[in-house]
This record gives sequence, C-alpha cells and structure tokens, in this order.
Amino acid sequence: MAAPPISEKEVAPAPAPKAQVEEKVVEAPVRRLRYDVAVLQALDKVTAESFRFVAAVGRPVRYKSLIFTVKACERSAPDEAIDDSIAYLTVDSQPRPEPGKPTLPARQAYKGWMYASSPGLHPLEHPVYDAWLITCRAAAPPNAPAR
Repeated sequence: MAAPPISEKEVAPAPAPKAQVEEKVVEAPVRRLRYDVAVLQALDKVTAESFRFVAAVGRPVRYKSLIFTVKACERSAPDEAIDDSIAYLTVDSQPRPEPGKPTLPARQAYKGWMYASSPGLHPLEHPVYDAWLITCRAAAPPNAPAR
C-alpha cells in the first residue's frame, strides 16, 4: 500500500535558520618586552677565568679575543610558560692588534639566539672560550642632577 499524497497545506515551510553570530573576541598576543642591555658571562677554559659583563644592544664588547654584539634582547611574555631571557647576538673571534703587525680579520664564531634558561641549546662553540646569556634588563637610568 502506498502512502497518501501530502497536500501543500500540510507542508509547513522550514523555519529560517537563526543567524548564529558568534562574537569572537580576538585578543592581540602579548608581545615580549625588549630590553637594551644583555648580561653575559664568559669563561676562559684555559685559565678558568670567568667574567660577567654587560653588553648594550648594538654596541660591540670585547672579552679577550672575542667581540660580542647583541642585536636584540627580550624577556618572555607573561602568557608564556617559562620565564626566560632570549638574546640574538653575534660573536666574532679577533686577536687584539699587535704593534707593528697588521690587524687580522675577524672570524664569526657564533650567530643566533641564546636562551638564558637553556645555555646548552645553542652554545658558542669555541676551543678556548664558553659564553652564555644570564638575563636581559634595562640600562640604568642616568643620574638625576642634584638640587
């Protein structure tokens, strides 16, 4: 037996779908804070001399025959899982010039990001020296004039 035909009066139009407007709040990612000074530490593996020093971003600093140039220094954003300092730097190896002899050209010993929490992640590979990032910080404010 066949089903009886359905008349148009029995068929109701399908309800129009309600516009489902989901308001997504897009939050801008929290940016890492940039600092103008990196605190680095170097070790002379021959003499076991360790030296902690400050390197301003963009200004080369010499430690024995190494020249450190920090290009950027950042601290983790508050929404990141690990509180860390990260610095992008280049390290050139160039012996000090001797009087009466030509200055030898610098050779790049390291270029890349260093992480304070993981000094072995991207280490400086040099036969005599080790170096690693301690932290990033702001430069000390200039002394206020005395009144």
